Amino acid sequence: MQYAAKKTMTEFERLMRNIKKNVPEEYEAFLHEKAVIMKGSKLPAKTKWLMLLVASVTAKCPVCIPRAVKNCLEAGWTRAEMLEACMVSVLVGGSSAMTFVTLVEKSIEELSK
Repeated sequence: MQYAAKKTMTEFERLMRNIKKNVPEEYEAFLHEKAVIMKGSKLPAKTKWLMLLVASVTAKCPVCIPRAVKNCLEAGWTRAEMLEACMVSVLVGGSSAMTFVTLVEKSIEELSK
């Protein structure tokens, strides 16, 4: 499989810097919204990262997946916990979502090193 989590994240970050240069006010609003939502209050931030991973698989977003995996690993989620949670995406997204669970596994392999 030719999927590279680190390369995907690097390219995403490069493109986001370009977006920030062109629409700085909107970019900052986006970051503020993300910070407010991901901050732990009633749900811990750790749980929200796992939810974001599941949503990324359901949405079939190859850019979102490695970023969510990276944050889940940093939050202390195990490979088995992440993969089990991602199987919920398959209930919603069907067998095509399962192909994106493989990107989760690939991201865990690459980012755990």
